[in-house]
Amino acid sequence: MKISFKYLAEISRKVVYIPIITLFIGALFLSLYGSYQMIEIFLLFFKSVHYRESIILSTKLITIMDNFLLAVILYIFALGLYELFIGPLNVPPWLKIEGIDQLKAKLASVIILLLAITFTKRVVQWDRALDTLFFGISIGLVMGVLILYYKIKEH
Repeated sequence: MKISFKYLAEISRKVVYIPIITLFIGALFLSLYGSYQMIEIFLLFFKSVHYRESIILSTKLITIMDNFLLAVILYIFALGLYELFIGPLNVPPWLKIEGIDQLKAKLASVIILLLAITFTKRVVQWDRALDTLFFGISIGLVMGVLILYYKIKEH
């Protein structure tokens, strides 16, 4: 039996189910973990005075938001890969992915948001001013490069 390269190429696109399923499971796991963290911080808030301090509470809540945001991003990427390689989905227009560059642009915007959240967490903790300044500068540079790259790529 002779198997053509075309046949192998066509069935090999099914390999993309592996990252789609993995991303979806990751999104589900992070959603459950974020929910667990929220319940835990809620219970600790009433049990311990330590968790009622605004710095501790805000840092924990920002971390939980970070986890939920990452869960949503994993879900969006799972949908995007499905749309790119398998077929169209019934999703809102802003979630439609028509090319790999569109998916990468979504990733870049999410990276920028995650960096902003990470910096906010660092500012809330505020250990050493100089370290925070350098951290903010490095995050700003990465954000700037990502924004510049996609602005240039648009044209």
